[in-house]
Amino acid sequence: MRPKVLAVVHGDTSTTMCQPLADIGAVCRDLGVLLYCDATASVGGNELRTDAWGLDVVTAGLQKCLGGPSGSAPITISPRAVGVVEGRKHVEAGLREAGDPGGPGDPGDPGDEARGRVIASNYLDLAQVMDYWGPRRLNHHTEATSMLYAARECARLLLEEGLDAAVARHALHGRAMTAGVRGLGLGVFGDVAHKMHNVVAVEVPERLGAQGADAVRAALLTDFGIEIGTSFGPLHGRVWRIGTMGHNARRDAVLVTLAALEHALRAAGVAVPPGGGVDAARQVYADDAERGAGDDR
Repeated sequence: MRPKVLAVVHGDTSTTMCQPLADIGAVCRDLGVLLYCDATASVGGNELRTDAWGLDVVTAGLQKCLGGPSGSAPITISPRAVGVVEGRKHVEAGLREAGDPGGPGDPGDPGDEARGRVIASNYLDLAQVMDYWGPRRLNHHTEATSMLYAARECARLLLEEGLDAAVARHALHGRAMTAGVRGLGLGVFGDVAHKMHNVVAVEVPERLGAQGADAVRAALLTDFGIEIGTSFGPLHGRVWRIGTMGHNARRDAVLVTLAALEHALRAAGVAVPPGGGVDAARQVYADDAERGAGDDR
């Protein structure tokens, strides 16, 4: 029987929360369950310890904290998960070699199902993808080389900065943005104890409503060239999502965004403390500088 898979999202920009994963991996192992983690919005900006936390499969993306273009999905797979993937491995008939099911010298039928049901879609066939990137270099698809170079550059820049430094940078500017929106008298949605470093969910003032919330977002984009996110489903019109990730996890981006948000709120008829957002954020930076531990970019 194939193990079941528990899928979690570590760093979900729709809720701005990081799942507390440190103890889930051990539980999954005790139960014989594989642990899959979607870390698209989190990798490079929040702590993510694949081996220490017992994560079996982790997928990521370039477009969030790594600051690259969307369209590429890096993946890491544990040996335990590889064993499960190999359990349904099939090689296309024209590429089979000795030792492959259905290959030369195999007494079974070429359509032999000894390794499980054939994966229905090449796009989701990890065994084929691993052979494509592995020593055999079996044909799977034609790689989008521009995305490959983009992924390499994201990795190069992350290594140049240092992973711990990048996480600390996102944490600093995330704290400053969170303090800033509170300094404007706005609420923060969700459990702040498990909040992602790189995005904050801001409660829309009740008087604005969904239409007013969208109008404030439009004014920020039109007047200042700053785009903040809305939310989805029942949270649409109730929550804005403001990111401090990748290249935008820096002091000037935080302060300008808070100043622009104050202006847009005033224009919409919402009373906010003058300079409250910028002052609160600057205090975070001042406290960090006093500790001598900050990246004040």
